[in-house]
Amino acid sequence: MLLLNSISKVIQAFSKLLHVDIACFNPEGKLIAATEEYVRQKGKKVYVPFFNTLYGHHITFLHQPGKMKTCDGCHFINNCPSKVELVQDMIINGKKYGYLTFVSFSQENEKKLIENKDFYIEWLSRLKEIIISILRDTDGFKVKDYLELANTNYIFGKSKSHTQIHNLIKSIRNSTSSVLITGETGTGKSLLAQYIHKGSLVSKGPFVELNCAAIPESLFESELFGYEDGAFTNARRQGKPGYFELADNGTLFLDEIADLPMSLQPKLLKVLQDGIIRRVGGTTAKKVKVRLIAATNQSFDELIAGKLFRADLFYRLNVIPIMVPPLRERMEDIELLVVNFLEKLQDRTGKYINSFTDEYIDLVASYHWPGNLRELENVIEYSLNIETGQKLTKDSLPHNLLNKQHLLQDSKPLLEPSLAEAEREVIIQKLNHYGSSYNGKQKTAKDLGISIRTLYRKMEKLQIHS
Repeated sequence: MLLLNSISKVIQAFSKLLHVDIACFNPEGKLIAATEEYVRQKGKKVYVPFFNTLYGHHITFLHQPGKMKTCDGCHFINNCPSKVELVQDMIINGKKYGYLTFVSFSQENEKKLIENKDFYIEWLSRLKEIIISILRDTDGFKVKDYLELANTNYIFGKSKSHTQIHNLIKSIRNSTSSVLITGETGTGKSLLAQYIHKGSLVSKGPFVELNCAAIPESLFESELFGYEDGAFTNARRQGKPGYFELADNGTLFLDEIADLPMSLQPKLLKVLQDGIIRRVGGTTAKKVKVRLIAATNQSFDELIAGKLFRADLFYRLNVIPIMVPPLRERMEDIELLVVNFLEKLQDRTGKYINSFTDEYIDLVASYHWPGNLRELENVIEYSLNIETGQKLTKDSLPHNLLNKQHLLQDSKPLLEPSLAEAEREVIIQKLNHYGSSYNGKQKTAKDLGISIRTLYRKMEKLQIHS
């Protein structure tokens, strides 16, 4: 992630210095890095046919984004949130590195960018040189590798728990030790396993996934270790490699590991200890080099106590434990997650909506999400299909979510006022300490682990006047 982080830091620094939003794309139109406001307004893709017309023009000034003839085919046609843009092609010695753009989303910044166009053109060229120098000094790592790493829900979050997970994954990049991921259903354990693989020493090898709950017990051993010709009735001629062989020099992800049959657990433990497998019906041993990642939503303490899972296998799997928290415990990430799902689901639904009303996000944030990320993604997809306007509104939320949301509010008449009063008191104390200026509110929001936008909503809801 060094390349992605380096470019992102440079872009954030230039954005603060120049008071302009910035985005950088690869030649295929996929986002490398951008300011948060750019992603919120325009998403993570560009209309490639249009941008391809800009190659070779050095810097292009777009004074009517969305209303030009070359915008035909773009989903922002006649409705582009950009007021004005400066676009720079990133070409060095005939090699295309992508596109770089300065964007204004407000009339105030539009006027500033137009009146000081030469100034911004100079800085745009400087930023281009810096970004290309970063891209050229990555020892052969391709930008798309980092884009694939970034294309997970785990990048989009500021919660303390996910920051800790990111830091842990960074620290094990050079390790091939086993990883055990635990967490509720729908929290994204499979995505996290892929993320770990793509950032690891075996990232160039295969990532092979097996759901242990989906395999009949009678077929488990042959699926995991493979079988030889004639090993059993209807066995395939010439045999069949198992998941361990398929994952050789890569990662094997065993989802729902708690459903692994007890009869097979000693054999898996043996493979993890010596790295040697034998196909069913075979006599030849084969050495494999596999990084194992396992996941479950069940409690190992209960499984081991009930003699449903071997303690020694658990210890072998649990070398690097990662507990993924449920969505209800990382609600400060909810806006970024919604933006991420909007981008992901646009092509599937044919609705290119990048924003939502405050009422919509307030209702989403007040729901307890028992289905976690999977349920959130389904709700966003539903909203995209239903919504008829340019922003997601309350009317595009499923009725069952709204009903449950109201039931949640009604079911806590005694507890909620006291909690609200406590929250109100904490916010007031922070504001008294830091002051009621915008800078003071920013520091208050940072201390509370929420966005400045969320702080304003809480202040309005709790009737805090400052």
